Formats: sequence, C-alpha cells, structure tokens
Amino acid sequence: MSEVLTMMIGPVLLIHIFYFIAVIKKNLSVIDTAWSLGFILIALTGFFYNTNHSVQELAVSILVLFWGVRLAAFIHFRNSGKGEDFRYAAWRKDWGSKTNLIAYFKVYWLQFALMQIVALPIFAAHFSSKQEFSALNLLGLLFWPIGFIWEAIADYQKNEFKNIPGNQHRICRVGLWNFSRHANYFGETLLWWGLGLIAFSPEAWWSLLGPLFLNFLLLKVSGVPLIEARHIKNPEFAQYAAETPVMIPSFSKILKAIKERF
Repeated sequence: MSEVLTMMIGPVLLIHIFYFIAVIKKNLSVIDTAWSLGFILIALTGFFYNTNHSVQELAVSILVLFWGVRLAAFIHFRNSGKGEDFRYAAWRKDWGSKTNLIAYFKVYWLQFALMQIVALPIFAAHFSSKQEFSALNLLGLLFWPIGFIWEAIADYQKNEFKNIPGNQHRICRVGLWNFSRHANYFGETLLWWGLGLIAFSPEAWWSLLGPLFLNFLLLKVSGVPLIEARHIKNPEFAQYAAETPVMIPSFSKILKAIKERF
C-alpha cells in the first residue's frame, strides 16, 4: 500500500502546480498537458522505488515515457496562444465566479482520480516479478507501437489541416481521419490496450481494467460525446458521420486506399 501511495504523490503535486497555472492564466485547458505527464510520474516513481525490475515494468515504464512526452509536447504546442478549449470555456460560463473552486474538484481532482484507474497497467507492471514475456505480453508489444504511431500521425494530420486558413471550423477528413472520425482516440486506446496486455498476468488480470475504462471515458463521457455534440448541426459532419465509423477504422476504406495508391 505504501508503494501505491508513493506512486500517487507525483500526480498530486502535478495537478496542484497546473491548477495554480490555470488560475493565473485563467485557462483550465492546461490540465490537458498535465494528463500524460501524470502517468510518467507514476511510472518513474514506481520504477525508482523498486529495486528488482521485471521485464514488464521495464517495458511499460519506457513506453509510457515515450507516449507521455510526445503527447504532452504536442498538446502544449497545439494549444499555445489559442485560448481556453471550448469545453472548459463552456464550463467557465456556467460556473461564473465559482469557476476556480468548482474546477479544483470537478476538473483537477477528477482528472487525478481517473488517472489512477487508467494507470492500472503501470501499477500491475510495477508489482510484477516476471522475467519473461508470455504470448499475451508479446501481443501487447505489437499493439503499442501501432497505436503510438497511429495516434502521432493522426494528431499531426489534423493539426496541419486546422492550421490551413479557413479550415478551423471544417471537418478533417484527410489521411487517417478518412478511416475513423476519432483516429487519435483509436491510436490512444490501442496503445493502452498494448500496455494492459504487457502488464497482464493471471494474478494481475486487472491490468486490463485500465484500457477498458479509458475506452468507456472516450466513447461515452469526455471524448467522443463532447466533440461530436459540437458538430451535430453541421451538414458536413452529418455526411462524414454517415460514411465513417466512430473510432475503429473502416478497413474496407483502408484496403480501397491502398489499392488506389498502388
């Protein structure tokens, strides 16, 4: 139990640092940058706390570090100078003068709580003593790079599209976004399923609850519903939604694109 609490100290400090930044800048969006950094702190704290590292812990710690640094850097530079994200701006309008107080619990502490559940693969890997990979662990090692590359490409393609004058309020259908309405989320969930499988063992079956919970959050809570509600009255989006699956890519479209290219 003391190890788990120790691994939580970093994220607790992190959310408070970013909370004070948000108050000073009057921009709650900074929490989006802190999200992936929190997982890095959990992984590194557990890694340095441990003295006998399993192959699972080594793999998960390294992969979380790569993922977290890339995502935090991307979100920071994407959001820099662009003001508060539409989600937080809407809440600020609803909460009025109590925004900072409500956000402290409803945004920042909530993010911390959600982070601990999604991070279950990191905790499972930390407590593992295995020195070899099972077939499922190897499958996770296959899933992770596919998801990581998919998410990175999707983020780059959408960012480039939105930076073209006149495209800010248009629907991105370029590249991977032609195969999935939330291509970045597909990559994100795939790489987390990879981490869950890498950390999996019969004793730590609960490592898979992390990616399962992330799927639920993205599909039903804070990801897809909020973004799509913003475009629900857009005729361009209506056509896009009719032709393109929500998250899992249309493999028929992928095959068609490959045939047309080659």
